[in-house]
Amino acid sequence: MQRRDFLRKLAITTGGITVGGSLLAACGGGSSTTSDGLSIGTPQNPIKLPVSTDPIADGLANESGTLEILNWADYMNPESIAAFETKFGVKISTSIYDTEEAAVAKLRNGTFKPDVILGMTDTGLAKLIAADILQPLNKSYIPNFGNVISGLRNPYYDLESQYTVPYFLYGNGIGYRTDVIDKSAFAQNGYEVLWDTKYKGRLAVLDSYRDTLAMAIFRNGGNDANSSDPDEIKKAGEALIEMREAVNPKVDILGYQEIPAGNRDIQFLWSGDMFTAVQYLPEGVDPGVLGFWYPETTVTKNDFMCITKAAKSPVLAHQLINFLSDTDNALLNREYVGYQPALETITVDMLLASETIPESLVDALVTPEKYEIGLAQVTLEPEVDALWLEQWTAFTAG
Repeated sequence: MQRRDFLRKLAITTGGITVGGSLLAACGGGSSTTSDGLSIGTPQNPIKLPVSTDPIADGLANESGTLEILNWADYMNPESIAAFETKFGVKISTSIYDTEEAAVAKLRNGTFKPDVILGMTDTGLAKLIAADILQPLNKSYIPNFGNVISGLRNPYYDLESQYTVPYFLYGNGIGYRTDVIDKSAFAQNGYEVLWDTKYKGRLAVLDSYRDTLAMAIFRNGGNDANSSDPDEIKKAGEALIEMREAVNPKVDILGYQEIPAGNRDIQFLWSGDMFTAVQYLPEGVDPGVLGFWYPETTVTKNDFMCITKAAKSPVLAHQLINFLSDTDNALLNREYVGYQPALETITVDMLLASETIPESLVDALVTPEKYEIGLAQVTLEPEVDALWLEQWTAFTAG
């Protein structure tokens, strides 16, 4: 993504974040479909995804029984689940995934058969569409769609939001223990801290090949989160192997548990994880032990909610998306999950005023300014994706 060109088209509102949806559509208008059948949208070339079936009809009754969802661990408040179950007289059953790649594979082979998928990003969307896994939405069941951040009602990866409704916003950065690491450690190239041997055995990176390899590119001085340069990708992989030899990092998504537990001192992770981490602090421990460094050059993104084509309870699936897009319900959900809801009705100012954000974690908030300079990750062409995966495999195999 050439962010300067794209960012001229962003409209930022005070206290909240607004992305100009109509301007996004004007950035390119073309679409890219690879020989592998991947429909790829970018900020420069937004895409209206192909549709193989009609949305469900208007006015259908809610199904009964159990709603099956596929989600990250701890990515929905148990109280929110209980509230939805009570309101609709149903049960929610949750299956968990650890990486988008594994989730897509298991959706394709039928291991996962959910009604609703939560937390996917646009880097996986093209694969879901190519596999004909999703059904288009009927927004008559989602009146709270109007609460969504303006530009994300018409995102470049899914023009007209045919398949997706945004869930949370976040940025990539480094969470750490302030009682072990001073924030001055990040004063120069903050990414270098992840290669510091003093944290050997006490450090981790995200189990996400796109996020962690992009971080290594940034550490090396690059600024392309979607690089197709074989040399740049290879050097990023070599840097991660250097990290492996220097600090023996864990590769997982458990920083939100392990850092507050005192089992590790530092991790490259998603910003919202550190708000979640507050929930995992031992009783009596001051939240001030949790800190976050938000890099100037980093990825900022959103994930989304979508419904599978094979959903057994598609009406109820729409109802869950609508429920989580309600302002009060989203705030309740955020109390547990920690991440920022992608709703225009929930601003950064509102979150600060709520006094639920520890002072030491204010830097983890995705402000309009941070959103403005954040880099977008987009679906890679298959041959480029293979280069990234080759380097990731070399890193993780060791």
